[in-house]
Amino acid sequence: MTMKKITITTILLLALMTSGCSLDGGSAGGTPEDATLQTYQTDEYQITIPKAWSIIRKNEFTSDIPQNASVVFLANRKNEVFLTNVNITKNPLGKTVSSLDYGNIIVQNQKSALQNFAELGREEFSTSIGGKKDRVMLVKFQGKRTGTDPLLTILQSYYVNNTTAYIITAASVSNEDPIVQKEAENIVRSFAIK
Repeated sequence: MTMKKITITTILLLALMTSGCSLDGGSAGGTPEDATLQTYQTDEYQITIPKAWSIIRKNEFTSDIPQNASVVFLANRKNEVFLTNVNITKNPLGKTVSSLDYGNIIVQNQKSALQNFAELGREEFSTSIGGKKDRVMLVKFQGKRTGTDPLLTILQSYYVNNTTAYIITAASVSNEDPIVQKEAENIVRSFAIK
């Protein structure tokens, strides 16, 4: 067992042991979903993924994965056209901007770069980034890179911590199993800066 597996297991066990413990002999209060999830973390962030998903770390990347990608999570349900995935990219910025401003810039770039771009929804929420409150954006859209690519449904969130930006992207074919799409969405929503 590797040190990373031990750390993840220890964190999950501590979280389960301390959530819902009572002194009156009540149950621990964990949900069946808790047993199927794991936390992936670095010194900078953490994210929760289903245990059934594969993790591809930077040292395992093939040449077709961009250099600014930190990690890729793959759904282990095969689709004939496209494998649903969630990835985290990390981009150094020349200056500090708000997470919302950065998100708006990226969405504008996506509109220009993707064919058949259609925004499907947008949500803003408050979170803590580097110990400070900030507003972040979650955007859902469809698009494809080339005319022969499948139409993808993409969910992205954008975080800026000082001069480092993070983009969390879930991508799936539009007709992907709704369970897999929901798992991908939950992964994106679980991202947190330490």
